[in-house]
This record gives sequence, C-alpha cells and structure tokens, in this order.
Amino acid sequence: MNAEEIQAIFFAECEESLVAAEQGLAACKAGTQDADTVNAVFRGVHSIKGGAGAFGYIALQGFTHTFETLLSDVRDGTVAITEPLVDLMLRGLDTLSDHVNAARGTGEEPDDASLQAEMTAAMAANAGAQPAPAPAAEVIAAAPAVEEVASSDDSDGFDFDFDAMLDDITGAIGSPAESAESDPDEDKGWQFKVRPHAGAMRNGSEPLLMLRELMELGGTCTDCDVDSIPPLDTLDPGVGYLGWTFTFPADVTEAAAREIFDFVGEECGLAVGESTPLPPVQLPAPRATAAASVAAPAAPAEPVPAPSVAAPVAAPRAEAIPQAPAPTAAAPTSAAQQAAPPAPPAPGQSIRIELGKLDKLIDAVGELVIAQAMMAQRLAGDGLAATEELALLEGLTRDIQESAMAIRAQPIGSVFSRVPRILRELTSTTGKHVRLEVSGESTELDKTVIERLGEPLTHLIRNAVDHGIESAEERIASGKSAEGTLTLSAEHRSGRILIRIGDDGRGINRERVLAKAIEKGLVAPDAQLSKDEIDLLIFAPGFSTAQAISNISGRGVGMDVVRQNVKDLGGRITIESEPGSGTTFTLTLPLTLAISDGMVVNVGDQTLVVPLANVVESLRPEPEEVQGLGASRAMINVRGRFIPVVPLHEAVGALNPVEKPEEGVLIVVETEGAGRAALLVDAICDQRQVVIKSLDTHYRSVEGVAGATILGDGRVALIVDVDSLVSRTLAGQSLAEAA
Repeated sequence: MNAEEIQAIFFAECEESLVAAEQGLAACKAGTQDADTVNAVFRGVHSIKGGAGAFGYIALQGFTHTFETLLSDVRDGTVAITEPLVDLMLRGLDTLSDHVNAARGTGEEPDDASLQAEMTAAMAANAGAQPAPAPAAEVIAAAPAVEEVASSDDSDGFDFDFDAMLDDITGAIGSPAESAESDPDEDKGWQFKVRPHAGAMRNGSEPLLMLRELMELGGTCTDCDVDSIPPLDTLDPGVGYLGWTFTFPADVTEAAAREIFDFVGEECGLAVGESTPLPPVQLPAPRATAAASVAAPAAPAEPVPAPSVAAPVAAPRAEAIPQAPAPTAAAPTSAAQQAAPPAPPAPGQSIRIELGKLDKLIDAVGELVIAQAMMAQRLAGDGLAATEELALLEGLTRDIQESAMAIRAQPIGSVFSRVPRILRELTSTTGKHVRLEVSGESTELDKTVIERLGEPLTHLIRNAVDHGIESAEERIASGKSAEGTLTLSAEHRSGRILIRIGDDGRGINRERVLAKAIEKGLVAPDAQLSKDEIDLLIFAPGFSTAQAISNISGRGVGMDVVRQNVKDLGGRITIESEPGSGTTFTLTLPLTLAISDGMVVNVGDQTLVVPLANVVESLRPEPEEVQGLGASRAMINVRGRFIPVVPLHEAVGALNPVEKPEEGVLIVVETEGAGRAALLVDAICDQRQVVIKSLDTHYRSVEGVAGATILGDGRVALIVDVDSLVSRTLAGQSLAEAA
C-alpha cells in the first residue's frame, strides 16, 4: 500500500470521525450530555489528531490539539457544558472540517486564530489557571514527521529516518544515577511502565504522543526497553517491541497516568511499581510460534513476581522453552491466543472498497443481465421451452444484481449530516433561527446518486431559509413561533426514493412570481396559468424574486440548477405550497443508475421500455369505456375514475401504430406531477431487467427519454421518462384545445 492509499484511508476515517463528533455535539445541544456522548466527540477529534501528526499536517494537528484539550476539560468535568460552549464546539467542528478539506487539497486553510483563542479562554475561564494548549508549531516540532518518498519511481511507502526516530524516542531518557546526583534529597517517586501493542496504532492513535503526554504530566522517561527487538529480517512491523519506564513524583496520581490510555483500552500494556516488570511483547496469534522463537532469548528468565502485571499471560514462555523443547512448539501459540484471543466479527462490520473496483463489478453484472436476456431470446426464437437451467440462471442473475446494488447502496444520512452546518452558517448570515427535523436518514440509495445530491439539496435549503422562512418578528406577528422549522425526510416508494424538503414559512407568493415572470418575459402578460404552473416558474433560468443580490440568493442561478441536477439523475422535482403555511419540495429519484425492471412494449415500428416503478396495471378496454374529451383528448373509465389516455406513438413518432384504445393495450402509470394516465401501446412483449445506458454520455439529452438499453436480440430500445412524457403530452393537448 503506497502513501496515497494510506492518506485516502486517513481522510475516509476523518469523514467518519467528523460525522460521529457532529452527532455527539448535536445530542449535547439537544440535552443529552452524558459521559458516553462527550467521549464520542473526544474520540472523533482525537482520531483526527493522531493521523494529522503522522502525515505532518501542522495546522490540522495544532487545531485538533486545542480542540481536544477543551474536550478533555469537558470530559473531566472541569468545564461545564453550557449552550454557548456547545455552540463554540460546533463552530470548532466546522473549522476542523475546513482544516480536513484543506489538508486534502479541496479547500482553503481556515483562519482559526480567534477561534483557538476562544477555546483557550473557555478553558481558562471555567477551569482556573490551566496551562494553555501548545501552539501548533510547538506540537509538531516534537513529533517525528512521516515523509513520502518522492525521488524513486518504484517506491510505494514512506521514508523513515530510523536513527532520528530512535533519537526522538530515547532522547528524553535520563540516567537515574545522574538524577539522584543532581538532587539527592528529591523524592524518588514511583514508576509507570508502558508497552504499546499492535492495536495501539489503529484508528489514528499514535503511542508516541501518549508518551509525550506522560512527560507533560510530570513523568521522566528513565528507560527504553529494546531487548525484545528481533533481527531485522524477522521483524514484524505490526508488533510493539519497545517498552518505556517513566518515573513520576509522588504528587502525580496513578489514575492521571492511566487516563491518558483510556481510548486505546487493552492495546497498551501498563504496569506500576519498581519491582514490576514491563508487560511482555504481545504477538499476534497466527504468527505466535515463529515470533516466540525469535523473542524467547530476550525474555526475562525469572518467574513473574506479582499477579498484578497488566498482561502477564505470555511471561511463562521463557521458562518453558529450555525445559521441554518438544511440547513447547504448541505452547507459545496457546499462550498468545490467551493473551490476544481473536474477536469474532461483529454483525455491523464493514470494509472499504475502491469505487473503481465496484464500478467494474456493476458493469460486469450489467453485461451478465444482457447475456441472460439474449439467451432467453435465442431459446424462445428456436421454439424451445424454457428449461429449468434457464430459470436457475435468471434467478442467479437477479440475486447477483441485487447483491451488487446493495454493496453500492449507502444511507442518505451522509448527505443529511451536512445540513446542520449549512443551517448554522445561514443563521449567522440571516439572523433566522431554524430547527431541523430529520426522518428516514437510514434510507439507502445508490452511491452515485448520493454524491450528486449534495448540491441541489444545499440550494433548496438555502432557498427555504432565505425566501421561505420569515424573520422572527414576522412569524410572531402571524401567530407562529419565532423559530422556523425545516423538515428533511426520505423514504422508499415503488422502487424509487422520495426526498422531501419542507419549511413552515410564508409559502410561495404566486402573484409576485407571476408578475416577475411577466417582467422578465418568461410568460405572456395575458397568460392564464394554474397554481402548479406558476410554482414551476421558479425553476426558470435567471428567475429570482429576491429584492437584493446577496451571497445566498438573488442571481437566479440556483433553482434551475436544482432542476437540471435532479433531471440528470433520472429524477423529477415537484412543489407543494400553501400561502402562510410553508412549501415542500419533493425529489423523486431512482434507487440506482445502473439496472432497473422494465416492461418491454411495441409501439408501431418502435420497441420501448416503460419503467416498472411507474406501472400500476395494464388492461384491454371495451369501446364503451373510452370517452372523448374535447377535440384531441380521450379518457378511460377505470373502476369509476376517469384518467387521460396518452398515445405513446405520437410522442415517439412511430409508424403504423394502433390508434384506437380498444384495439391496443393501455398501461396505467402513476406520475408525480400529472397523477395517473394510461399509455396506449400496440402490445406488451416482455417484462425483464434492463441495463440503463445514459443518452447524455453516448448521444445527447432527449426530452421524454430516460435512457436506452440493449435488448436480448441486440437491438437498442429507448426507456420512457414517464413523468416528463405524460406532463408534456397533456400540456400539449390543453394548448391545442385552448387554440
């Protein structure tokens, strides 16, 4: 694994830590201020600090050091959790996120001097005369830097100056004799011994920083045990061979020293007392036999003197080896397994997969679906009956496809988690206080959809706060609470996902919207528009009702971008607004952009695919069930409900189609904007999974078409965008009747 891959893992862990810290601080703001919540925030910041030190991100580590020190005071109870303090820590988390983006190269490094001063003041004001946190340069100066190899093309790792590292590790070690000579009357104090194990390097932890914290606490490193280091050709970099002995004055408590290692648990062996030996080297179970043969000569020959040693299980190995060589072959393995039993995998464990590899899997699954369709078509063409093997292949193909899609799916909570920061920024800009209500954050959808959802969601939220939610004075005057409410929700419905962004503000002022549209020439002055049509005008390019241009809105380049982004995802957006009560935007998006279920239909000389997610039912109408409406519109009575008939051949320009509903097949579909409609087709050919190919990539965007697919016989079929096609056709029929 090279440096870039390790850095990518670090930044991925930073994102997870930031989310965990955000959730913890949100819980603190809501009133949940227990030790577990505070510790979760502390662990998130601490993990980022450890990795930042390893990669030499000076500004990032310096800021996290200050933030961590404040959190440490909060955790210890020396700083009380108040609402202003939580707000301060939330601002600190926003700045920490900016630092991470700057280290990644996707943002500018923030100016955090004033914020660090506020954090330091919060520590001093609440905890008395506490020492100020070390400046960033001071912290980094004490830490060994990890430098990427840049001069060699075939290098995959890091270039360590081993001599400099040993000097750093052992440089602070003083001679006990010299210390006694310098001050013979000084209290000798007590000894604290540390040996980090392999797990102490996980999750961004850095044992060397913990050792420095021991020194800051008042400890003096008097010995570094290097006797357990094996020859270089047998050295395992994942094993902790070094051990340190610190001498503390009597006024430092053992609890204070142990507290530094709270977040690494048993991954550091600890021991107290001059006569207590250092905890033994902990070897991984699968390699215990080989490692024991290397480490055995360096192990102490005396028996373990006291049962209170932190990890004494492996110590008897040194006695057993010279006494009985034959049976000891299995003994070290048994001892190591007792010292570090392998933990069973937790049900919620996960692994990181490179996105490129996952994309290759999705592409391969798509080709498998096409191959399966071709095989079914070939067997049907040869007049062969469907065999049991073909049915098995079809079931296996679907199982693989669903599993691959499940791997790619991610909870939408990763997008929703960014909203609190957006609201905090808008609060500072507009002065409006908004309460966030979220539901359905565990709803999963395709990773590609999630990645492209952030921008439209941000535009809609900014629009809701700037235009929708009134000022506190206006809300109170209209009988509302001073604080506005923004609602985010997500749910699955009919193979698609519905995301709603709602506010309890003033709603859309349709008179003002229409007047602005007429002023900009978007509609004719004498146009008669419905409420829904007026609402949709806000998506027109260049449209804005803002009276002044600000950094939030006013240039008319927000809502049209939202509609285009949602359309590019194969989705649609609708509006529900009630004056005085608020506005809700509903985004209807596909769960995946790769494979979908569809109904293959014939329309004249064309073969089309209707997404199964839109289909309600199909029927062959009787002549008396179809009624005319106006000069160009037909309606069908479906169980007492009249719905419009949409001739699909008119939309696609098919030749020689069936034109009378009673001679063809009607497919009843559900749309978001136009309700139910009946698509007139010649015949239904099949129902199967289709692999969606983007027209934007291979040709250009076509209105009424969601994409294309390859059929089993090798032909290309267009996938109908049902919502767009139905809305456009019905609007055209209305205009024709009006003319």
